[in-house]
This record gives sequence, structure tokens and C-alpha cells, in this order.
Amino acid sequence: MTPTPPPPGGASPMPPAPPEPPRRPWWLARRVLLAGLGVVLLSGAATAVLALNELDKVVEALGQNKAVKLSARLLAPTSRGGPETLLLVGDDRRPPPKSNPGGFVLPHSNEMLLVRIDPGKPTISMLSIPRELRVTIHPPGAKPVVNRINAAYTIGGIQLMTETIKRVLGISVNHVFVITFPKFKRAVNEMGCVYMGVDRRYYHVNEPGGEQFFEINLQPGYQRMCGREALEFVANRHEDTSLTRDARDQRFLLEAKAQYGGSLFENRGKFERILGRAVETDLHGSGSVLDLLALLVQSQGKPVRRVHFQANLLPTYDTATPHQIHESVRSFLGGTAPIPKHRVGQSLRSVHGHASGRALLPTLAPTDAGALAHARSAAPSLPFALEYPRFRHPYAAAAPDTLRPYDIRDPQGHLHPSYAIVVNSAPLGEYYDVQGTSWSEPPLLANPTQAIRAGARTYELFYEGEQVRTIAWREGGATYWIENTLTNALSPREMFAIAEQTVPVVSAIQTRPAGSLSLRDVRLPSRPAPSASATTTIGAVLGFGGLAALCLLTLRVLSRGRELGALREQVARAITLEAHQRSLLVPAGPPAPVTAPSARTVYRVRAGWRKRSVALGAAGTAAVLIGLGAYLLSRGSSGSAPPARGPVPVAVFNATSSAGTARSIAKTLRASHVRVARTGDIKNANLGHGAYVLYPPGSERQARALARLIPSHTPTVTPIQPQLQSTLGRHGEIVIVLD
Repeated sequence: MTPTPPPPGGASPMPPAPPEPPRRPWWLARRVLLAGLGVVLLSGAATAVLALNELDKVVEALGQNKAVKLSARLLAPTSRGGPETLLLVGDDRRPPPKSNPGGFVLPHSNEMLLVRIDPGKPTISMLSIPRELRVTIHPPGAKPVVNRINAAYTIGGIQLMTETIKRVLGISVNHVFVITFPKFKRAVNEMGCVYMGVDRRYYHVNEPGGEQFFEINLQPGYQRMCGREALEFVANRHEDTSLTRDARDQRFLLEAKAQYGGSLFENRGKFERILGRAVETDLHGSGSVLDLLALLVQSQGKPVRRVHFQANLLPTYDTATPHQIHESVRSFLGGTAPIPKHRVGQSLRSVHGHASGRALLPTLAPTDAGALAHARSAAPSLPFALEYPRFRHPYAAAAPDTLRPYDIRDPQGHLHPSYAIVVNSAPLGEYYDVQGTSWSEPPLLANPTQAIRAGARTYELFYEGEQVRTIAWREGGATYWIENTLTNALSPREMFAIAEQTVPVVSAIQTRPAGSLSLRDVRLPSRPAPSASATTTIGAVLGFGGLAALCLLTLRVLSRGRELGALREQVARAITLEAHQRSLLVPAGPPAPVTAPSARTVYRVRAGWRKRSVALGAAGTAAVLIGLGAYLLSRGSSGSAPPARGPVPVAVFNATSSAGTARSIAKTLRASHVRVARTGDIKNANLGHGAYVLYPPGSERQARALARLIPSHTPTVTPIQPQLQSTLGRHGEIVIVLD
């Protein structure tokens, strides 16, 4: 090493710079890792505190009513994340009216509803037990009696009721909820009322000296039902069958779930108070409440499947054989597979009416001319076209159709002219409705399962379990729909036929030949995957917030590291300068011998095994947390969207008489940077009038994006059929057809 030359003037040479403090290679990484772990732990702690706070609120809300006392052996124990069966009982007890002191009603169960929530099943099952079901009741300390099953509640309260259900059905109940009629009415008012359709006219007024039924006075049509009206609707138990009565209760619960389920988390404090004041339950401990809340969070967004209790409907009692009970219970506990797709074209193929008036379908008959004449006389009173079904479900003993013009009041208080057509399709409570209104977005028609185009109309489909509950369409500035019976007795084939044949009674232009159908080769979709729950959304937001905080902290640590390095250099230069200045102040003398600078000494401190273990443990914990988060995110997003894939070639074909339409659409798509592989003309597509985007497996997302690029044609997006694909000669293409 070459020695440093002495400074001029005989001054002492500059002393060597002192060694820099030792640098530890893992120092920065450890700090970043520990900071990230701290952020994760703090986020988890904040979430836990929030969850425990909400848990305390729910427990406090449920404590507003007295606890339901049941023997310890009666209710089945629960486990975190395991399936649970809930029993909901409507308690009908009424004091005597002032006009009839002897007309009191003993406590009895007006409704017995079982709800099965199983995180391993794709649906939530709901089973109503017919209150007229004839069973043997075993009162404690008394002889068995044969009576209706709801008499068990009158004889021995909720204890004997639960015991009877467990013995007759063989179902173990985990929790029970009891609600009285006054509390139900108050809860509906506090919730904000529920919009739903009343399927027919309901009317009964008790007379002194007569049997005291539950009084009811409801008009048919879509309306806002508050406490009194809602109680009348669900509590009515006369003039129809037990299946229809139970279906009425379930329809109300499903409508309430559809309208308020999405805002449940945002308004959880309000709903917790309503629930606590309304129900009496055995749930009052933090552990059992937490188990049920965890189960509800896992099952949020799942469709509800109504299971019909198989019974023999008799004038006085309902009976059920052991085999019927076994099948009902098996369907209730077993859940369902994902709802399959159905081909409407298969059920509607080759269906044409004739001038002779022959039935449109074997199960439908032409509408009576008198009903159409009455509709024509009422049409001028409406500001939009009154559309009436030209075919109806035949029932020899049916009452005449009811046509009721009325107004619907929306949540803002505005009135919308409307009408309802009530059609009696079967004895004892089977009615379906055709309705029209100037209200463009009633809550009933929010979130359709799918919209399909047939002819000049676009139909919106709404499912209830495996059944089509409602078919809606918009025409001439008005909204129309056909709503199935309470038990969903109409088949999809019948509902589509009736919907297509519902046309204006006063019209200068015939929209289609009476009795012909254009619905062919239409594939009914499966129910859409449930959207992300509020809990999942909040978890994702917190997770992204934690990652953002971790990134900011990492940048801060790196910035501080750079600042520390700069300070080290400044300190080293200052020490060197100070040593040089001191040497200049030393008196002149013989020059000191020049020595070569010694090599820089680096001091290393060996980390003990404990520190290494802590670092490895922290790294392992972080890895486990990251892996768990990735697993939960993958579970939450599974089934919501197919995996992304590369763009699929697009072909555009014209099956209409208008030349150049396919080239025009291809030009529009190419302007949006879509690769159009080929265009051309075809004949006899037989898809029905309109535009169609037909996609091969795995390319639905791209097909829907293409449909949005041609909004002027409002295309129907559906999978491509094998026969059409064979005709076109290529596979793996998205085909746009104008028919």
C-alpha cells in the first residue's frame, strides 16, 4: 500500500480515519418484518375488538326479552362452523274483543318454521310444518292425545312443542325463537315496512257469537305492507290449504330478506334492537350467539330453498305417512345442488295457436271474451297501455278474473297508477297475478337473475329456489310482470306462454299473432353466484389498508436507512477534518514517521440463538398469516367469476334481410380494438328476433363485454348451442348473430 505523502510545510500527516460502526446485513430486514407483523397483529386486534363489541350488542339486545326455558337435553349442542337447525314459532294469543268478552283465543302456534343453515350446502332450507298435521302428543304426566300438532303449544308451551317436533320428524333443534303477534307488528313498523304483492282479496270480520278468526282486509296488488297489514297477511289461516298458508308466511320473509338483507350490516344496530325486542329465544350466552353469528356470516348470500311438507290435505286435519315425513325431512336436511340450467326451448318448441281457438298449450285456455271487454272499458283510465293475458290457466270452478286499478305509493310518497289482474288457477288459494304500473323500478324487480330477449321484448327472470317466481318486461314507458302463485304452481313453460301472450287490449298495431310464441332455444340460467358479503368487503378493505400501511412503513424504514447512511458519512468526514486540524496546531518539530494506515476493523456481534429463533418465528408467523389470508381470499372469491383467459376470436353473422348489418357491427367492434375473425350471412338461425352473443365454454366474461360494446342492439348473451356451432364450422369462437 502506498503511504500517504506528508503535507506541505512539514506538518504532521493526516491520521487515518477511524473505523465506521459495524453494519448488520439483517438489521433492516428484521425491522421491516417485525413492523409488518405488528401491523397485522394490530389489524387483527382491531377486528377482534370490533367483533366482540358487536357480539356484546347482540347479546344485550337479545336480553331485552325473557329467555326461553327448555330442558338441557332437548336442544342439540352446537359447534363453531357446524350446521344448525332453528325453530321459529309464531305465538297467536288474543284477548277477547270489547264487543265479545267470551271471544278470547288460547295461546297456540300459528306458525312452526324450521330453518336449516349448513355452510357445506349451497342453499338455506326452510320447511313449514302444517299446523293441522294430526299427530300424537305426549303431555308430561298425562295420557297421550291425538290432535293437531299446534295444540302441543297450547298444552305444554314451547317445551312440549319442541319435544313433539323432535319425536314426529326426528329433527334435532339447536335454537328456538318465539314471536308474538303484537311484537311482530311492531318489528315490521320499526324495520320500515315491506313491499310485496297480495295475490288476491282477503276479507273477514268477526261477528259476535261466531267463531273468532283473525280479522283481515287486504286488496290484491303490489303494495307497501306495514305492521297491521303484514300481520293480517301472514296470520290468516282460513279459506285455503296449509301449504298455501305456510307459503304466504315464507313469501313475506323472503321479500323482507330481499329488501333489507343488503343493508343489514350497515344498519346492524337498528336491526339488533328490533330483533331483541321482537323475539324470545334460548340464545343469551356469548358462546352460542357467537356460534350462530359465525354461521350466518358464512351463509350470507346463499339462496333460500322452500321445502314443501308432503302431507295429505283433509277438511279437518292434515295427515302424513312415515314415508312422506321421511322424504320431507331428507329434502330439508340434505339441501340442494346448485340450481341447474333448463332449456326453455325444449318446453316451448313447436307451440302455436290456431285460428280455431285451440289452446296455446295443453295446460292453457283462451281468455274469456267478457274479461277482455271489461279490460278494454278500464283501459282509458290508465296513462299507459293495459296489457291483458290472451291465454290463462284453465280451472273449471274458477271465479272470474279480478281487474283492479289502483295506485302504488313509493318510498318517497309519490303515487304511481297501476293495475292488477288476479287469476284463480286452482281450488283453495291458488292465484297468480298479472300487473302493470308506471313505477319503473319497484323493489320486487330489483336484481333479476337474467334478462333474455324474445321478439321485441326483453324479459327479466326472477327465481325462488328452482322455480321461476316472476317474469317482468318493460314496454311503452310502463313496467309489467306476471307473478307465480304462492306455491309456485305454474311451470316456467306456462309462465313464458302467458307472459308472451299478455298484450295491450287497445292497440293499433298487433305486436304478434295471437297464439304464437317466439321463445325458442333459450337457456334458463342458474342462479347467480352470491355477491360478496359486507363482512368480506370490510375484511378486504382492512387487508388492503394493512398492506398499504406496511408499504408506507417499509418506505419509511428505507428512508431512515438512507438518512442514517448519510449521517455516518458526515460523522466520518467530521472526525477526519478534526484530526487534520489538530495536527496543524502541533508545534513544528522533527517529522513523525509515516505509517501505513491500518486495515479497517469491522466488529461483528454474533446473534444469539434466542434472537435467531425470534426472527425465524416472526418470519414463520408472517408466512402463515399471509398464507391464511390468501386461502380465505380464494374461498371468498371462488365461484364468483371464471378464471381469466386470453381473448377468443369473434365472428359476426347476419340472419336478417338487412344487408350490411354484420359488417357495421364488425366495424364498431374493430374500432374498440376487438379482433373480428370473420363476418358473413347465414339463413334459418331460428334464434328468435333480436341480437345474440353466443359464447363457448370459459368465455362468458368476454362475451358480456362484447355485448356492452353494441348497446343499440341490446343483445342476449347465452352459451352457443352444439348444432349452431357445427353449422358455422369452427369451434372456440364467440359468435354474434343478428336474427
